[in-house]
Amino acid sequence: MRRLCLLAVLFAMPLVSLASDTGRKDSYVLRDGGVTYMLGQGMSAGALKKLQERYGPVFLWARREGRTYLFRDETTLDAGRAVVSRNASAGAEQEKRMAAAVDTAIRSGAGRSVARGDAYVFCDGDTQVTFSSGTSLDKIREAHEKFEGDYLWIHREGQSYLIRDALLLDRVRALFAPQRSLGPQQAAVGREEAALDREEEALDDESNDAATRARLDAIHSKQKEVSHREADLDRREEELERQAEAALWPLVDNAIRQGIAKRLN
Repeated sequence: MRRLCLLAVLFAMPLVSLASDTGRKDSYVLRDGGVTYMLGQGMSAGALKKLQERYGPVFLWARREGRTYLFRDETTLDAGRAVVSRNASAGAEQEKRMAAAVDTAIRSGAGRSVARGDAYVFCDGDTQVTFSSGTSLDKIREAHEKFEGDYLWIHREGQSYLIRDALLLDRVRALFAPQRSLGPQQAAVGREEAALDREEEALDDESNDAATRARLDAIHSKQKEVSHREADLDRREEELERQAEAALWPLVDNAIRQGIAKRLN
């Protein structure tokens, strides 16, 4: 989930371990730092690079029984690591163990669905828009120009829908509230970081005396501390995003079944 106020190098290819069996439909990609492990059907080098660009250095991506999931929680990642670290003589055995680990994670709600093409835009008020990471800015602008008021626009399994039901929008708003609550803290950290950068830049132009060097050392120490706080907020936001989206899609699917989500031509 991402937020937008309307007012306002590809990674190097890592070592790929575990040859894939292209005769199977399920596919698993475990990215663990500098090493990528693949099981099942596998994928092209280009598709693998896109995964690494989008999801970063550590994740488990799975296509299981026609649906696609992403896992970033340590429990599921450790389960995946345990699978690939076993000295199984056959890839089929490892794939079976990975499928079991993924099924357990799906049942626990640890992953989020990343079905290809699925996306949403939630307009809440005049300026606050929440949208999925797979949604282009052009699509966000198009939805905002086309629809007025509060709405949830959904693209699900190849079809677009619009939801305006007030009760359902309230439920969606509640799902996003914890993640949105981090906004003021993130803004404050951003301002603090910018102020330190400006001071550092100004001091770089000063004479290289002991007082200047001491102040620069203090700034660098503070920048590290701010960076740690920023990273912690990012991790919290990512976890809240996972939780919100895990709860959102069942709501959406139910709204589609009940006709609350109006299909768009």
